[in-house]
Amino acid sequence: MTLRLAARAARLALLASAAILAACAQQPTTPGPALPGTVVSPTARERPALPLPVERAPLDDELPPVPIVYPDVFERIRGGFQLADVQHPWVQAEFNWYVRNAEYLNRVFGRAQRYLHHIANEVEARGMPMELALLPLVESAFNPFAYSRAHAAGLWQFIPETGKRHGLQQNFWQDQRRDVLESTRAALEYLTFLHKMHNGDWQLAIASYNFGGGNVRRAIARNRALGRNTDFFSLSMPAETRAYVPKLIALARLVRNPAAYGVSLPYIPDAPYFRVVQTGGPVDLRLAASLAGIDVEELHALNASWNQAVTGPDGPHRLLIPAVVADAFEPRFAALDAAQRANLVRHTVTSGDTLASLARRHEVPVAFLAAVNNTDGTQLAIGGELLVPAGRLVPLRDNLDRSASTVHVVRAGDTLWGVSKRYGMSLNELTRINNIKTSSTLRPGQRLNVRASGAAGAAASRTASSSQPASTRQIDYRVRKGDTLSSIARRFSVSVRDLMAWNGLNGSTVIRSGQSLTLHVDARRDFGG
Repeated sequence: MTLRLAARAARLALLASAAILAACAQQPTTPGPALPGTVVSPTARERPALPLPVERAPLDDELPPVPIVYPDVFERIRGGFQLADVQHPWVQAEFNWYVRNAEYLNRVFGRAQRYLHHIANEVEARGMPMELALLPLVESAFNPFAYSRAHAAGLWQFIPETGKRHGLQQNFWQDQRRDVLESTRAALEYLTFLHKMHNGDWQLAIASYNFGGGNVRRAIARNRALGRNTDFFSLSMPAETRAYVPKLIALARLVRNPAAYGVSLPYIPDAPYFRVVQTGGPVDLRLAASLAGIDVEELHALNASWNQAVTGPDGPHRLLIPAVVADAFEPRFAALDAAQRANLVRHTVTSGDTLASLARRHEVPVAFLAAVNNTDGTQLAIGGELLVPAGRLVPLRDNLDRSASTVHVVRAGDTLWGVSKRYGMSLNELTRINNIKTSSTLRPGQRLNVRASGAAGAAASRTASSSQPASTRQIDYRVRKGDTLSSIARRFSVSVRDLMAWNGLNGSTVIRSGQSLTLHVDARRDFGG
């Protein structure tokens, strides 16, 4: 009954409002005096006067957003921190190392200026903790060419299988694990997946990025079965992973307030370092560097995924160009045709020429010649023309390494593995450029070709996919009764594989009490007697 009365009252009120509006509309308006010679429309005389529009201040949610201007990228990153600053001995040990090695941080962040603004953008756009923008320092020391013994590559240290699973191409032309744009996308997608897997626990997600989601889940299940806590700091995991999360927490603590600890971080503007320029097809990186007026090394550091001096026929057809030279680069690049951009010349087909024979002659895949000439090559007309590389298509890193090489004189105790790590090289790279085997024994006084460019920064690179710490010292350990290779490796936080390699051991070798073993251990830690 009450509902019916309320409904009736509402209808009556609506009818009354309509009547009032109709009455107002029928009232004639009194027009003002017409100007001489003006014909006043009768309709206008009868039309009611309309109220003048009233200006009002826009509501807050109607105002365009005002971008926040940060003094530098670190201030922006600090503003998005979400992880707890855990007080734990593992974190404190890593924090103390960072404070003592402020020079290392300055060197690595100097390299990071090319990439940090872009990474911070991507992390922020996904609403993720801004601490994750610092993770490449833990992973690769912001070196896009970092490569670990586990075959992990790039700023975010993807192993091949995980990279492929996240859409990172790896072929003759490129390895997108080193691509700044693609690898950052893939890494943040993977971390988001791991975050959901662990029900919103970022510590477990970050540990899983290093150790593997399945491995972390099994560690949790073991603790749960034993009635133990299942947080990150309670789990049993390899030494590398136990240090991995604390490194990021410690780094964030230092970045949060570096002055409080007597540390000064380099100035990195909160502005794009590079511009993405569409190329429309393959391009010779050496030519592009010349057009931009920069060193090839600088261009390749931004476009690190490319294996060859010319980018691949299947793209992505883009270059990252330093923003400060992009305005000058773009019109110069646009003035060239497709063949000039890729440093291609015209070859007149002669009898016996095939795409395969021409590809062998120029050391390129058949698919490259087919793509740049838009042909399947089944029929090549004698006298016709094909585009081919103007010069030898050398791997770009090899080209750069030769121009920036130096010589290391072997000293007593040096190993191939130790020399490669000192200069930021892989063992395979070191042996390849010196034409020796990985099993070769070094002699004091022997001269090795190494990369000068890697000596300063990459020797301190602390990649999370490698159990070898960035700063190491060599020690001689005398085997004790009851020791095994596994127990020694655990004690010194190294891998059994490395321990065997350093000492020329194999899987069937039996170690004896009193035997002397050489180890390369974390220089920051005191392992006792």
